[in-house]
Amino acid sequence: MPEFRCVSWLPSWLGTGALERSVVAADDDTPVRYYGLRPAAGGWQSLGDGLRSAQEALRALPVARIVDALDATCSLWADRDFPDRVRARQDIAATTGFSTEAVDRSLDVELGNYRAGTLYSVLRRELGDPGVLDGFCEDAELDGHTFAVGPRVTMAVCSGNVPGLPALSLVRALLVKSAVLLKVAGGEPTFAAHFTRSLAEVEPVLADAVVVTYWNSADVDALRNAVTQADAVIAYGSDPACAAVRAQVLPGQRYVEHGHKVSVGVLTRAYVDKLGLREVARRVAEDVSVFNQHACIAPQTYLVEDCGPGARQFAGALADAMAEYAADCPLGTLPPEDAAALQMRRASAAWAAAHSPTGGFWRAPGLDWTVTTAPNLSAVQGSGDRMVGVVPVAGPRDVVRELRTIGPRLQNVGLGAIGQEFWELAEELSHLGACRISEPGRMASPSVIWRHDGMPCLALLLRWCDIEMHQEARV
Repeated sequence: MPEFRCVSWLPSWLGTGALERSVVAADDDTPVRYYGLRPAAGGWQSLGDGLRSAQEALRALPVARIVDALDATCSLWADRDFPDRVRARQDIAATTGFSTEAVDRSLDVELGNYRAGTLYSVLRRELGDPGVLDGFCEDAELDGHTFAVGPRVTMAVCSGNVPGLPALSLVRALLVKSAVLLKVAGGEPTFAAHFTRSLAEVEPVLADAVVVTYWNSADVDALRNAVTQADAVIAYGSDPACAAVRAQVLPGQRYVEHGHKVSVGVLTRAYVDKLGLREVARRVAEDVSVFNQHACIAPQTYLVEDCGPGARQFAGALADAMAEYAADCPLGTLPPEDAAALQMRRASAAWAAAHSPTGGFWRAPGLDWTVTTAPNLSAVQGSGDRMVGVVPVAGPRDVVRELRTIGPRLQNVGLGAIGQEFWELAEELSHLGACRISEPGRMASPSVIWRHDGMPCLALLLRWCDIEMHQEARV
């Protein structure tokens, strides 16, 4: 019989008597199975009432105290030997197949974002004065006062492709003093409860305003009932998954969606000449390998200037760099169906390379990494699990033409360019659809200060109250 472990976090005020189990789908022979606790059909209103009561206590906390609590929790998690992190690492590796080192590197990147300095930076960038979350503050432009009010309850529907990603929704909601109803993904359901357990040790008021739950994605009734308890909804996932959530959003609810996006890299000849082929390849290997290329911010393709041997030469150097990265941080173990799909993509890419005079194909002896060349973006054999395509382009203008077809989905660009060429390409890419441009090697480590998918992380959740034209409130 398999061992069953609960992936839910339940605050101190919520008893388990009215909750029912929802088992995460897995093979019958899996030694450890996971389940979440959720209300029965008639119990969602009571859960929502409890979260709204908990939010009143959260609302009374100064935003500085919330920042300190999040910073202290992430400081604990920065230690790879911290017990909650050790347990999370084991569970995440078991549910995703990531190697333990790949899990650790993912958590380092994700949770390194939520330290006090960074949180204050995003608060100032989006709100001006973080104090507007604590009460009315002077607003000279208004000649009055203004107050930022967060949702009473934010519901977040998580995806399971990136270890640690649920922390982003938790942080976003708690910073604006909103209680959180967090639905974890079947692909990786374990992290959120471990993290919230740590948060409870640091600041119980925050953790008491969080419920971590799970239901099968096909359970439309559970989704509908959960949405009715929220003032704001955040959805991550594939286009069909986001569409299912969007269909249940009610009039007047704030809705923020992070659906399927595509990221790429660009290398000009001048950039490679300046930094050197080996260093650029090392940086690109990191872009591709962090999160095992499962995150939307990870590149599936690098466009390399020079239609001659330059792109092929770079692809060979990238293969060496990918092998070096994998030696320290292996991919892990893929589920059988994912391993079969990767082998099929590899076979298709190898066949295409063999029948092209400029084609190239490099792979690890196992499944740890794959590098291919392709004549254009549409010929790249998919992405994920550290399989990257290298596409030659004649020059910078060809970059924009090549990317035009994916412009509406374009998210993150690792732009290896210098001088005026950098600024011209950056402007063109922004018009095309890109919402983040970084240097190669930094694609996989965006800050929370970045406007995710081109949207503010915090301000979209807020409602503002202004006092103007009143003698009591003039500045």
